[in-house]
Amino acid sequence: MERAQVPVLGYLVRLTGNLPEARDLLQMTNLTAWEKRDSYEPGSNIVAWMRQIAQNHYRNAARRWQSRETVPLLDSDLEQMVETRHEEREQEETRKRRLLQICLEKLPDRQRDAVEGYYLTGQSLEELGSEVGRKANAMAQLLHRARQNLIDCVRKESHQQLDHDNLTELS
Repeated sequence: MERAQVPVLGYLVRLTGNLPEARDLLQMTNLTAWEKRDSYEPGSNIVAWMRQIAQNHYRNAARRWQSRETVPLLDSDLEQMVETRHEEREQEETRKRRLLQICLEKLPDRQRDAVEGYYLTGQSLEELGSEVGRKANAMAQLLHRARQNLIDCVRKESHQQLDHDNLTELS
């Protein structure tokens, strides 16, 4: 649930146009998600699951706002456009994570271990170096080379994916 807080709040801000109202809806969303946590399927997209809950809370709130003679910020068409754009962004983020994972697997073992140790577990350069008998400066250089290899690989994989998608469309 913690990982979903920022994306769901952003979604609610886009729907309401009002940060305090969005925060209130996020709290209601969190409460509902906690109460219904047994219905969440582990491994599925928790952000999408919570966004659905948030959308239901937003719709309920919009009905209340209408009864108070206030106008919701978004009509249903604009709400659908916001939803579609958000889904496109999520798909793009998923694609980027997949490309990065592919490229991480292609790194030499030492570089992959350094990247995972530094970025995923938060080890310092000194800690990484002490594990392999190298100085922090050498580890910094190793990480620099690993980052450059990742950048090059992601670009290459991305272009290959675009070429494949274009050929598929032409078929």
